[in-house]
Amino acid sequence: MNAVNSVIGYMKHKNTEELGFMKYSYFRKLIKYILDIHREYLIRKLFLKMFDDGYFYKKTLKNKSSYKYKFNPNPKIKIKEEKKDINFIVSWD
Repeated sequence: MNAVNSVIGYMKHKNTEELGFMKYSYFRKLIKYILDIHREYLIRKLFLKMFDDGYFYKKTLKNKSSYKYKFNPNPKIKIKEEKKDINFIVSWD
């Protein structure tokens, strides 16, 4: 079993998708724990490979340079785009 399959199998077993959107640092620590590797370069490469394969969704935060990721156990299924917040004013006359 290769590293990517080990990480995906563990995340599926622990139902990581139910946690919602998490920072990259959470997934980095999880990969370190699962594979017992501590080279940041290898961890980032594994994460990017899983992201490219469709195992993660990316969400941009208000700060354009920050992202949160959500684990997707089935990469064939895509989530629908979230609707933007609609601002409106209610006045009581």
